[in-house]
Amino acid sequence: MKDKNKNWIQLAILLLVHLMTIVDIFIVNIAIPSIQKDMQSSDSMTQLVVAMYMIGFASFLIIGGKAGDYYGRKNTFILGLVFFMISSAGCGFAQTPGLLIFLRFTQGVSAGFMSPQVLSYIQILFNEHRERTYAMGWYGIAIGAGTMLGQFLGGFLVELKPVFVEQAWQYIFLINIPVCMVTIILARSYLSPSKNVGSYEMDYTSACMVCLGLVMLIFSLTFGLEQNSSFIIISLPLSCAILLLFVFRQNIRKSKNKEPLLDPELFKNRNFNLAISAAALFMMMLDAYFYILALYLQRGLGLSPGHAGYFIVFQGAGFIFASLFSARLVLYFGKKILIGGLLMIMLTLIVQLVLFYFRTVNAAGYIVIALHGSGVALVLPSLATIALKGMPEKFTGNASGVYSTVQQLFGALGIACTGRIFYYFTENHYGDQSLYTGLVYSTCVHVLCLTGVLIILVSVSTSILPKRRALKRHPDE
Repeated sequence: MKDKNKNWIQLAILLLVHLMTIVDIFIVNIAIPSIQKDMQSSDSMTQLVVAMYMIGFASFLIIGGKAGDYYGRKNTFILGLVFFMISSAGCGFAQTPGLLIFLRFTQGVSAGFMSPQVLSYIQILFNEHRERTYAMGWYGIAIGAGTMLGQFLGGFLVELKPVFVEQAWQYIFLINIPVCMVTIILARSYLSPSKNVGSYEMDYTSACMVCLGLVMLIFSLTFGLEQNSSFIIISLPLSCAILLLFVFRQNIRKSKNKEPLLDPELFKNRNFNLAISAAALFMMMLDAYFYILALYLQRGLGLSPGHAGYFIVFQGAGFIFASLFSARLVLYFGKKILIGGLLMIMLTLIVQLVLFYFRTVNAAGYIVIALHGSGVALVLPSLATIALKGMPEKFTGNASGVYSTVQQLFGALGIACTGRIFYYFTENHYGDQSLYTGLVYSTCVHVLCLTGVLIILVSVSTSILPKRRALKRHPDE
């Protein structure tokens, strides 16, 4: 019993950090107009303030997972926390858009070393399927809480009176410093040492290749599409070539009995392949949705940052509420719950367009966005469960890193591509019908992504998640 209690304490520490990394994705969305006004930056530059965090996050997740296996998950987790605190302080005092973008990238890199350890620890600490399912449910609640808290704090902090800082938006980064300090102390005291004793040497060449390839890929699609077509013509094929060479190198190392940074055997697992494909499309929708919504509420509907943040908080509230019972629903009804959640999200996106057509935010809007959050809670945590189901412990860190990489990578891609569509219609036309047109086309992209997820889940075996009759065999649970 004592060991079980310790496991849940460790989970609480891990999820606090996971929540912070999620907060830092969304806390910037509401503050973007304020940052843009203060720094006099372009749409593409402010878009990169959001996207570069996710680029750094995605680029180092595979390395972060491998580093946890090789150097120890506890040490890697704490080191990531230290650098996250330092880079957050740098972001808070950045004076130029370029410096802020660079520091957001380093902040994302730090998160990339911390995040894989969370999923890895969950797989190691909770061996029983029932306990692991509930742990993943709390993992999902942390995502919802991070989303809600990020949007709320982004609006709340931006409207505070600046004290000891020049602009109130600096608070959105500086708030991380005390949280990191407390969590470092707790992690040192309570986290159990963990590493994969079967890991061989770290492949630094492969690490550099995957980082360079992913950074170039996302930067090409985020910055290249908006600024310079000649840049993307060179950088995009080059990034793809580097990533292909990386894959080739992993297969060569495997054939020579050398441990690869990314083990090709991961992709022989059908469940893993389906889950990461679904997660990719889902995150393309979700992160872009929040980015576009925050812009539209302030520029299209004229809401203050605080009001916009308060509105989006209801999405997180719906997520948390549904997360409280989504794990049990999935245990009883399997993938039917995921499909129902997807259909709920699609419906709320369409209804939201109808409500925003009248340029008002009323009670119906709050209900609709809360239902959107509930739908997300029914889908997102279970995708991670599917991806890691039956995964051997020696692949846990690698699989967690790949899964999280896909989430952040395609989240950044969603912001880059959907943001480009939105800005195409809204550039230099803030406040008129073009903003709503941009929102409509962006929503169409989101619905297409969700349709892809739906097709994948329909093709998934019904046994991939337990059903009611499986639980009846274990009434003591």
